[in-house]
This record gives sequence, C-alpha cells and structure tokens, in this order.
Amino acid sequence: MSRSDDALATALLVSRLAADGVDPLKASEFWPLSDSPGDLLGSSVDDLVTLGLDGVLSERVVRLLDRAVGLAFELERYGEAGIATVTVHDEGYPMRLRERLGDKAPPLLHVAGAVDQLSVAGVGIVGSRGVSEEGAEVARRVAGRAVANGLPVVSGGARGVDRLAMGAAHNAGGCVTGVLADSLSRAVSKADTRRAILGGSTVLCTPYGPEAPFSVGTAMGRNKLIYALSILTVVVAGDEDTGGTWAGAVEALRGGFGRVAAWRGSGEGPGNAPLVRLGAIPLERVETLDELLAQPDEVVQAPPEPTQEALSFG
Repeated sequence: MSRSDDALATALLVSRLAADGVDPLKASEFWPLSDSPGDLLGSSVDDLVTLGLDGVLSERVVRLLDRAVGLAFELERYGEAGIATVTVHDEGYPMRLRERLGDKAPPLLHVAGAVDQLSVAGVGIVGSRGVSEEGAEVARRVAGRAVANGLPVVSGGARGVDRLAMGAAHNAGGCVTGVLADSLSRAVSKADTRRAILGGSTVLCTPYGPEAPFSVGTAMGRNKLIYALSILTVVVAGDEDTGGTWAGAVEALRGGFGRVAAWRGSGEGPGNAPLVRLGAIPLERVETLDELLAQPDEVVQAPPEPTQEALSFG
C-alpha cells in the first residue's frame, strides 16, 4: 500500500508498533502538531524547536519519525494477517470520527474487513454484559430493525448486549461494524470471525495496537467511537453512575458525539431513566426506531445536568 507523506508521518507519530521505547503521540498531542505532518519528515530537533515545539516534544517527534523501517515491517506483517492500518490521511478513514470527536478522534485505526464500511453510519447498540433475557430480546429486536433499515449494527464485541446485537444482525443478513477494546489479532484468528469478514458482512477496527489486551481504559476510549460512527446509539440496559455503559453514554451526551436513545421498558437497567434525564431519547417501542432513524443525522447537544436546586420541590 503506497502512502502519502502525511499518512506515513501520521503512522510514525501515533502507532504503537515498533515504538522502540518512545511513547507515541496521543490524539490530543497529534492534532495540534500540524495539518500536514508529512512536512515534519526529515526535520531535526532544532527545526522543530524553531517551529514552536518545546525541546522534549521535538526530540520525541524526531525519534518517532526515525523508525520508518521497523514500522513498515510491522505493518506488512499485520497486513499479511488481514489487518490493514488506516490513518486520517488515507482513503477509507471514517471522517465522521474527526467531525464528531474533534481532537479526541484517533488519527489511526487498525482494520480487518472492508475499510469502506467504516464510513457507513449505522445503529449503535450497547449495554451491560449481564443483561436480562428481556433486555437480550430487546437487543436482538433493535438489531433486526437496523438491518431492516439497511444499516449496519455498530457495537463493541463484548459479552452481553454487544455480541447479542451483532449476532442478531448477522442472522438477519445484515452487516456489523465492531469497534474493539480487546486484541484485534485474536478476534481475527477465530474461524467464524474470519468467515464473516471474508463474506463482507463484518468489519472490525481498533484505535489500539492489534495485540492490545482489554482494559478499562481501552474500553472507555473505544466507546466514543461507537457513538460517533452511529446515526443513533441505543442503550439497552446499563447501571447508574457506574460501569462502562453509563460512562460511555454520559460522555457521548455531554460531548455531542452522537444521538443517544435509552430503552424504557422490560429489560432496561437502573441507569436508563437517569440517562433520559440527562438528554437521551426515551425509546419505549422498538418500532419507534424507524422514526428516529428517519430524522436528520445530526447531533443535538444534551442539556446540562440539573442541579440539586433545580431538582428540589419547594
């Protein structure tokens, strides 16, 4: 795969592959650096200091840009395993991420499957791992409505609501976009996952290294991508004030990452009603999803959380 200088420099600056002891740039460090990072290739520390970077960051940038051979080897190795690396300067990068997340968007994604599918906005479906059978049925039905509307299901691949929704989408003949917080390499090594990818019904991506293990941090960072890649994300069941489902939905509402709906019916979690009070759309009938998906694909900033004074009655 031939890369532009901007794409190459982006990969060198943010990829965790072949980092050789140097911390790659975080998204918040990368985006303010340059609109054309390719211009930095071949720069010395003094050159970068002249451009306004501090000495420590300049030295770090130079060291990161000086690992082209090692990174190329790693990217080729993963490419042979079916994992592509797509930067914001490569064709196929889902620009919804940049538009919705701003400087929180990952400059680079590792992808298994049809990269172009990442740019097809879908229906996010998220919720607890320990979902009830009633909630599980809601997840399956919401996935079925997404497929009936010709949209992919976007989820995180975790046990519980995520896998139930993704499985239901497959069973209905639909497509799935999985945003992983766990090892992409391990997921791709499973025979059923490879078949789904090769059949064109599934694309998996991660903003982390292909071998990165699951952690609370990777899960939290992954959540915002699900909301940004979706026209609407349905929270099937979640706890209140705790857990990844709650934290991800609240972050999406406050950050304007995407529209959020909370299921209000049998199988909902204790956090669903509070999410509605924070600005989520109450979803009381699965059939209502069709109407919500027909609305303009835009984000409406949630109202601020009510203060204690505003909640008092007298």
